[in-house]
Amino acid sequence: MEQTEVFKDWLFRYQYVYRLRRTEKSKKRFLAALVTDIAKMREDVHVIEYDRQKKYASRNVYVGDIKQADQVICTFYDTPPESVGSYQLFNRKDQAKKTTVFILATTLLMIFLGVIGTLIYMRISPDSFQFNSIRTLGIMAIYAGYFALLGKITKGLSNRKTLVRNTSSLLAMLKMIAENKTKTVAYAFLDEGSYGSKGLDELQKQVKRNSKIYYLDSVGASAPLHLLGEMPKNKIVDETIEYQAVDQTINYLFSARKDQETAVFYLNPADLKKKQLNMENITAVTNLFQ
Repeated sequence: MEQTEVFKDWLFRYQYVYRLRRTEKSKKRFLAALVTDIAKMREDVHVIEYDRQKKYASRNVYVGDIKQADQVICTFYDTPPESVGSYQLFNRKDQAKKTTVFILATTLLMIFLGVIGTLIYMRISPDSFQFNSIRTLGIMAIYAGYFALLGKITKGLSNRKTLVRNTSSLLAMLKMIAENKTKTVAYAFLDEGSYGSKGLDELQKQVKRNSKIYYLDSVGASAPLHLLGEMPKNKIVDETIEYQAVDQTINYLFSARKDQETAVFYLNPADLKKKQLNMENITAVTNLFQ
């Protein structure tokens, strides 16, 4: 698929400028850019808050009439934490375990480096201690930076390579919003998707009973496309999409590899670190809802 200039602009900004979407500040920056981009195409865009805390609130972005739409296409926008190994779709316990392993390993490494650095400093430092010396002030600054970094590591680092998971799905939805003005289709960009289903749960409270929800995940990966659930109305099975009819509330559309023995869907670390989109998948996804 040939990329338009607008799509190239989206790709650059959401791949690099707004790729981190985890803290309150970074999410607000992302949402301001997203709403501005959508407002250039449509006026019916809304940001709703839920699960408000003292210093934090979760936010979903809705485009179109969520309560009356026959189809709602959605994806999560928050940044996943760093973890080890592959990304196993639909397995929250596995994701939590791999994230915990990464946090534990990096924390122990930082503590080890801190101990080694302290021992080296004690060996080379002079016997006399001068509080206002440049050397002492420099060491204090190093320790302050060290403990600040250690604090971030113990909370989990943000994954900085988010093009596949899940910027690719954001871009696919922006493309659909630009090309499909059908009033019976609405779109939702969901918060809290990397850690659980709070954003999706909030969306389900808003849609009408017989509305069909299609949840996108990592659709731009260099892996086969899968649809678990029900085909969109009046659509036939696309040969580029591996379709499995399943009677469930949420229909899942995603790119992933499949382990033939365990039937587990996954993306390996190399898939997740790709810097190029699989535009054939993006095209197949957007065509499915046109």
